[in-house]
Amino acid sequence: MAKYKNNRLWLAIRWPDLSGQVFSKEQLATQACMVTEQRQVIWANPAAQAQGITLGMDATTAQLLCHGLVLPRHRASEQTLLDNLAAELYQFTPHIETYRAAKAPHAGNLLEISSCLKLFGGSQALCHNIHTHFTTQGYNLAMGLAHTAKGAWLLSFTPYPIGGDETPELFIQRLKQVPLCWLHDYPKQIDALEKTGFTTLGDVARQIEAQSISSLKKRWGAEFAQLLCAIFDIEQNFNQTQLFQKPLSTYQPAEFFTEQLQFEYPIQQIDQLQKPLQHLLTKLAQYLRQKQLATQQIEWTLADIYQHTHNLNVYTDIPQYHSDLLYNLTLIQLENRELPFAVDRLVLRCEHTLQHTPVNPTLNFTNSRPTNNQNFTLTAAKLTARLGKAAMYKLSYNNSHIPEANTTPIPLNQPCQQQLAPTHQHALCPSWLLPTPEPITLRGNNLYWHGIVQLISGPERIQGNWWQTPTARDYFLAQRQDAVRLWVFWDLHQKAW
Repeated sequence: MAKYKNNRLWLAIRWPDLSGQVFSKEQLATQACMVTEQRQVIWANPAAQAQGITLGMDATTAQLLCHGLVLPRHRASEQTLLDNLAAELYQFTPHIETYRAAKAPHAGNLLEISSCLKLFGGSQALCHNIHTHFTTQGYNLAMGLAHTAKGAWLLSFTPYPIGGDETPELFIQRLKQVPLCWLHDYPKQIDALEKTGFTTLGDVARQIEAQSISSLKKRWGAEFAQLLCAIFDIEQNFNQTQLFQKPLSTYQPAEFFTEQLQFEYPIQQIDQLQKPLQHLLTKLAQYLRQKQLATQQIEWTLADIYQHTHNLNVYTDIPQYHSDLLYNLTLIQLENRELPFAVDRLVLRCEHTLQHTPVNPTLNFTNSRPTNNQNFTLTAAKLTARLGKAAMYKLSYNNSHIPEANTTPIPLNQPCQQQLAPTHQHALCPSWLLPTPEPITLRGNNLYWHGIVQLISGPERIQGNWWQTPTARDYFLAQRQDAVRLWVFWDLHQKAW
């Protein structure tokens, strides 16, 4: 077994079938299937390959050859699957990174395993355990081992077996045989290098040894030169390794809270749910305090003996790590309602959390009482439960020149823009506007709107919205005959007050 005391050892795990494995396994097993992106085939199952489908083939040609199922690539599902695979790899090493090629359908995970070799009995045994763990679940994977992360990724495309006695010198020797076309994210540089006569990384390595990497940096760019340094773990030449290594990133598995209660008899009244609700919320509060977390969203699930479920979501504007407010908000949502069925099981789930560091309370030597934001939250929740979400909203500023478009109503639980746009901060503008501008009639030489209106000062011209409906107005401060002050404008386009 090789000893890696001062050097890092990277294991790259590439998932060749990732684009197809995000779809239903039953669907892919019963017929020929292919996944396409930008009119090219990026994955095909064995049934499609048997009919002549190859990767990179034009999608139209592939459809003519194979009358199978054509599926569009789903990048979001691929990322979710990659995250799930990283969570499973956490049992082997805490140092996990995710890699996705920008211009090719290749993705995988990069593992730094030098600190885990003694635990698993060497790199060969560790790789065997990982391979067995995933192949039994139906995954196809390719592995590559090297002294750098980029190098391990490139070697995952090669057939070199992992024997456990590899050295950095052997890794460099193998990397020199890698074709340049495997650097998928740099097609322009590779095309130019191949036209010059370079075919493998070894050809580039000889150029670096002869003239240093600065010559390639000037010709092919700093990013491509940095890639070569990352592959071989070099700086300016092959005799000098990097003096400072980038700190390893430690994988943080996603944590969430879930707890449930199974009742001895079905519950048919909401009042009977109060104690179970308190019990589960107390456990959630203990979990949040231990992890120094807070939450703004929880989900309740009511279930009966027939597996019917009913979900109830509770939101708060302010992150909570106590149970009181969440309990009151839950009761408000259940108030004046009937249970959809006799509840046999109650589940509490909290997936969305954020870091929260409790602040030590300060001494209050005044007679003033501290403000309690929970009072407003409870009041808003009660009003929403009684009046509906449409009746409860708050205003958020928009960066618009047009006064009536300067604010917009948003739900109470959404953050709002509280800073007025710079153009309105020092302008002569009232704090309250009508929902929509109302027309003013002209009677003789007098303006009339619920009485005679007389202009006091102005005008102030406001123009904007040229990309949609052009607006140009001259605004005036006016006073009605009953001494009510008004803000009126002359519409330059419509020629009307």
